[in-house]
Amino acid sequence: MSGFDVRLADAYRSRALTFFSTVGVGLALVFVLVFNRGDTGTDAEAAAPSTGPQAESVLAEGGEPEFLLRTGRDLIRAEHAVFTTLAAPSVESDRVRVRSGQTFASVLDDAGAGRVEAARAIAALESYFPARQLRAGQELNVYFETVADETGEEVRQFAGLSFRPDVERTLTVARTADGQFRAREATVEFERQMVRAQGAITTSLYEAALDLGATDKIIYDLANVLGFAVDFRTVQEGDTFDIVFERFVNARGETARTGEIVYIAFDGRGDPLEYFRYTTPDGEVGYYTGEGESAQRLLMKTPINGARLSSHFGRRFHPILQTSRPHNGTDFAAPTGTPIMAAGNGIVERADRYGSFGNYIRIRHANGYKTAYAHLNGFARGIRAGTRVTQGQTIGYVGTTGRSTGPHLHYEVHLNGRPVNPMSLELPTGRRLTEAELPLFIAERDRIAAVRDGAPAASDPIEREPVLVAQNRAGSGGAGRGETPSD
Repeated sequence: MSGFDVRLADAYRSRALTFFSTVGVGLALVFVLVFNRGDTGTDAEAAAPSTGPQAESVLAEGGEPEFLLRTGRDLIRAEHAVFTTLAAPSVESDRVRVRSGQTFASVLDDAGAGRVEAARAIAALESYFPARQLRAGQELNVYFETVADETGEEVRQFAGLSFRPDVERTLTVARTADGQFRAREATVEFERQMVRAQGAITTSLYEAALDLGATDKIIYDLANVLGFAVDFRTVQEGDTFDIVFERFVNARGETARTGEIVYIAFDGRGDPLEYFRYTTPDGEVGYYTGEGESAQRLLMKTPINGARLSSHFGRRFHPILQTSRPHNGTDFAAPTGTPIMAAGNGIVERADRYGSFGNYIRIRHANGYKTAYAHLNGFARGIRAGTRVTQGQTIGYVGTTGRSTGPHLHYEVHLNGRPVNPMSLELPTGRRLTEAELPLFIAERDRIAAVRDGAPAASDPIEREPVLVAQNRAGSGGAGRGETPSD
């Protein structure tokens, strides 16, 4: 929203907070897999790394070992033993980061695994993590072991890999005795809590909410909901807010990630706002007033976050043409590459180069409305004439193409062919619940209100140990072929 600079750092915080509780799980699993290569019928306990009194080995149905690990701290001690003791004579690891344009196979090949070996490892992973899901920036631990070949000479051989595709999972792949690869998945179960951040604004809504225990993601979602009714340029000291949201905490009481906001209240200029999250019987998720009117409007006033309003609608002196002329839109200054959202549901009429507008998108909405977005650096994948888009969907990125003095979004709204000021436009609301739908909504509204009244403050420290579960799921893959694991 204009003047509301929210940086999406929640994912980075989540990685830092959960590192010590998840990386140990993955490393321990890799250790077990490698040791199991030489398993010829020994007890399951013999395959378990020694990780302290809080680690417990049990034998699952089918004879597969499964570990219920009560804490990640003991597993950290096993890190140096991974791939380096017992069945693995000499193992080293390389940490690699996926670059833009790389495939899973090319990453492993560049690391020294070789294409055939990489294909077998990737095939083993298929049921957990399809190779096409790999994204630039993902970090992988690639393991190599020193073994003797047929002549007795020592050679370096690809032994496996491990990585975390998300905050709650660690995936490992290790070579088995027959030269194939087996994959395992470990998940971390965090405690789900409903917490409340309530207070008054002193400097900014962002800083106040962050101080009271909200995260960047929660504040970003809050801005998207309030943005239909609140002009964040008017937010001032003394305005109050109240949000209730999900969070998932680890053993040290730290927030590993946050979920959905279920309740929002804001009291600033204008009428007080209060919204409840509700899923309709037909599956539509939204935020509604206590009377069942959607917070969502037909169009968003500002289809970009973290931007500064740099030029208003109306007549102005053009900085390039050096003449006074009508300015039929609103300009938002933002760094090149900042995502631009579709202001509402609709169909893309054009997405191409358009004269002085540079890269340009125009969308047709309901009720005679159209929106336009100019000077884009580029278009989002799949955006072309005829594409149907939804409100909030990323359609392009801020740039400075066409007649432009710097990176910004030029945003226009047209009603029945005439340009209108998007900042002062009174837009129709979205869905309003029918009389038949209201009883279910009222029941959910009252339930959320009770949760709100009993929710602890998000800023309160909470101590609780999660259960780290190394699930009994295993996949193996031959050259170019994967095998579906059975639970």
